[in-house]
This record gives sequence, C-alpha cells and structure tokens, in this order.
Amino acid sequence: MRIAMLHWAFPPIIGGVESHLALLCPRLVQQGHSVGLLTATAPGTLAHETWRGVAIRRSPLLDLNSLTPELIEAKATEIRRVMEDFLLDFRPDVVHAHNFHYFSFVHASALQEICARHGWPLVLTAHNVWDDELWERMNTLVRGWDAVIAVSHYIRQELIVNGYPPERVAVVHHGIDHHIFQPPTALDLQNLYRAYPALRGRRVIFHPARMSLAKGCDVGLRALDIIRRQVPDVILVMAGTSNTVDWGQKQPTEIVYINRLIKELQLRDHVFVRFFPWFEIPQIYKGAEICWYPSSFQEPFGLVMLEAMASGKPIVVSRAGGMPEVVRPGHNGFLISPKDYEDLARYTIFLLRNPGIAATIGQNGRRMVEQHFTVELMTRATLDVYQDTLGLLQAQTG
Repeated sequence: MRIAMLHWAFPPIIGGVESHLALLCPRLVQQGHSVGLLTATAPGTLAHETWRGVAIRRSPLLDLNSLTPELIEAKATEIRRVMEDFLLDFRPDVVHAHNFHYFSFVHASALQEICARHGWPLVLTAHNVWDDELWERMNTLVRGWDAVIAVSHYIRQELIVNGYPPERVAVVHHGIDHHIFQPPTALDLQNLYRAYPALRGRRVIFHPARMSLAKGCDVGLRALDIIRRQVPDVILVMAGTSNTVDWGQKQPTEIVYINRLIKELQLRDHVFVRFFPWFEIPQIYKGAEICWYPSSFQEPFGLVMLEAMASGKPIVVSRAGGMPEVVRPGHNGFLISPKDYEDLARYTIFLLRNPGIAATIGQNGRRMVEQHFTVELMTRATLDVYQDTLGLLQAQTG
C-alpha cells in the first residue's frame, strides 16, 4: 500500500504527534508499505530526504511557527499546489492527515477537495480537540474525512458532539517502541551521569513536556516547592524549551513566567532545564525515579505516559482528557485533579519515600505497555482503518 502522510511538523521538531509519526511511519515501511510525508521545514533538514525508508518532503507552507492566518489566506493557491504536487508525485492508495482538522481552513479544505477530485481516500487522525471560533469553522468540514482516528475515547466523544459522524470515528490508542524505552541498566545510568553530572546523587523527577502552562509546568514547580522541604536532594528535569510547534507564539511568554516562578520560589538548585534532542529522551527517562504530566487542560492522550511506563517508571498525571484511560490509580501511577499541586506533591513524596512500591508500580506500567500499547498493535489497528475505508469506498463506487 502507498500511504501519504501530512502533518505540520516532524523531528527534529519534538512533540507528541511528531513522536507518533516517527514510530508509525518507519513501522509501516518495515511491513512493506511505501510511506511519503509532507511536513514543515526545520533547522538542519533538507527539502527532500529519506529517513528510515520514509520519503520526506518539507515545505515552509506547513510551518505553523511562521504562518499567520493572514499569510495562509494570501498563499492559498501556493498551499494547494504544494499539497497536490506532493500527492500527484507520490500517487497514494490512501492519504492520512494528522491534526488537519484545526489550524488552517485553507489547508484542510484544499486537501479534502484534492483527494475527492482524484479519488484518494482521506483519513484524519485527531490528536486534539479545541473550543474557539476557528474550531467552529473547521467543524464545517467534518464530513470531508472518509475516516477519522481518535487517539482516545475522550477525543472520540468530543468529535462526535461536534458533528463528526460516529460511524466514521475509530479509537486507536498510541503505541510505543518498548525496545527503545526500557528500564535502565547500571551501564545506562553511568552513561547518563557522565552526560549530565548534575543529576548524579539526586532524586530525579522528569516532566517530559514543552515548557508551558497547559502542560502544568507551574503546577509542577509549586509541588516541587513542597517536595524539596521533605526531600532535599530532589531535582526536577524540565524539557522542551525549543524545537516545538508554537502556534500563536505563546511559548516565549510562558517560558519567561516559568523561569520567574523558579526564581521566586528559590528552586534554582532543584530544577534542571534543558532541551533534549528526540533521540536522547529515552535516556532521560531511565535516570528518573518518577515522571509527571500534570496537564492543566483536557490532555488528548499523553504519549509520554507510555514512554514513562515502558521505562518502568511510576507516573503522576492529571485526571483529564484521555489520561484516565491509561492510568489505573495505585497500579501503574496516580491521578490528580488538574492544578492540584498539593496532591502532586503528596503522591510524589510517597513514591520517593517508598522506592519498593514505586518499583512495583513501574513494573506494572511496563507490563501494561507490553500487553496493550505497543507500536505493533497501533500499526495493525491503523492499517485496519485504511483497509476498512478502502473497502467501504470501493463498495460505494462499485
């Protein structure tokens, strides 16, 4: 099968969708499929390249960090041409767009029109939902997707109440490469401390998210202020200060606020802030005792939950969005109410003081990933959506 993917970003840009594509696309290639990806330009990349068998084409006309709504409207003809040229060159059996149900009406409507005109089945994966005027406009296009993959039952529910036909929306949970994300060996930890000596001898908590208020960075810092008074050698590792998609350019302002909060709470000795390249992230998980994801919004899924679980780490996350579909309280982690930094601190202190229980919870999470959240299961379910969509369209035209 020839599968054309479209998304706004791809590594070295980091994020949940980017990590998802970096897993899914090569695995499809390994199974004998041809995969092409149209995505945005990124520092240090070529306009045309092949990565792990995936044919990648990059264009600034998909770069959300530089596109404004006004610029998108002005370049509508060029945007349409870039997408159609990519698809005509690739000649797909199926087109699979990721998060094209938001950000740009021009891109989404053009893609739907192109696919309908050429007879290419069009699948959407909805990694997020929104609630604003743009979202309302984008929802006028709901019937232009032949099939929709929701990354959680929460996302499916929200799509349906916003007009998406229920029979077209299937849930495919994320999967993870549990061979890359693994519990640490003694050698792994030696290598980590050699690369990051500031972590040696510290009780490490990892918050694997871009620095933002939506991801609960401020919540984590207020919890850390409580934790460090009872666990003086604790250190919080924060990631994602650059190379992320920043639609609306909100991140710089929020980073300033987060850094100011670190200073105000006198946490400089307890916080380690660093951008980690995508390929280094598994190593950082190995050095952590606990992972956090205290999102302050309805997190669609939270791929980092699987990364932490596969690494054998207990997780503390918000009871929000799709995350309760993965976390079983007291079994593989703990749930807190959004913005409840006191509970975040309470559960974290408990885990740090009870390493045996923390290890058992981490082992439970690892087993859950192996049984339910592998990249193989995710890929198989995605292919099933393609086949069902192709079969349905063939029946309608035959």
